[in-house]
Amino acid sequence: MRFVVLVALVVCASIPAFAQVAKMPLVGVLRINTLATNEPGASMLRKALAAVGRVDNHNLRLEFRLAEGDPERYPALAERLVQDGASVIIAYGTPPVRAAQQATTAIPIVAVAYDLVDAGFITSLAKPGGNITGVSILSPELGTKKLDILKEIVPTARRFGVLTEPALKSPKWRQAMADTARMLSVELQTIDVSGPADFASAFASFKVGGAEALILSNTATQFSFPNELGALIRQERLPAIGEFRHMAEGECVASYGYSLTELYATVAELTDKLLKGARLAETPAHQPTKFDLVINQQRARAIGIEIPPAILARATEVIE
Repeated sequence: MRFVVLVALVVCASIPAFAQVAKMPLVGVLRINTLATNEPGASMLRKALAAVGRVDNHNLRLEFRLAEGDPERYPALAERLVQDGASVIIAYGTPPVRAAQQATTAIPIVAVAYDLVDAGFITSLAKPGGNITGVSILSPELGTKKLDILKEIVPTARRFGVLTEPALKSPKWRQAMADTARMLSVELQTIDVSGPADFASAFASFKVGGAEALILSNTATQFSFPNELGALIRQERLPAIGEFRHMAEGECVASYGYSLTELYATVAELTDKLLKGARLAETPAHQPTKFDLVINQQRARAIGIEIPPAILARATEVIE
């Protein structure tokens, strides 16, 4: 009898805890990552959410739905989030944003992707319309800036490889890159990759095409698998420029792009507003305002490149 009473007490004590978890709003995160590559992004997002008062497992359930490097998994992952009653969906990259958009027209989506207007996700930055807002990356501007910087670093190079993805089909982006290449008297060899499984064949094509330097694009796949990219960059001894600081910390000679701290802070701010009931159609999308140029002197010297003093003078950070 005493055992039965104890069990009943335990069950009764557990009910409030279960009820509390059930009441927490679910924020689902769609990413290309594997479990092994979900950090440091997962911790950065948790920290940014905590800064606006949203603490995981306290007043928020944050769940990462990872595609494990396979973009074909996005639709099923998005549908499951809808079935699980997500309050907000955060999607990194054009393919997961598209999958979330197709899965729901009711649940708010915080998108981090290329030009959100150009991609047709929102009507305007000021008044997005629909159920999507987020961070609209300045893709054409960042792409041409990286091309300019890399040309300064390797002024004799005449053929540049550009690694991108099928989702980046923006005519504006491709035209801006072509115009800049023409002004710099260089040729571009652009290759799309859908996931990390495509990296090796892309680099083989760059080698056959005679690429002398490499520009990495601001895609979720390239952000999430820097080690796989780095191994190929090192193997081919290519001077490369990435979008994010951790790429310059690895095998790239430089990186130029937006501040990840600012990015995660903006995503957290938007998520908090939407959870508080803000009207999504009138919640403005943002654009990055802070950009960092990081130079890896050690990597440059390892492949026989001396970074020009003018570049070093403009750098936010120089890794010796």
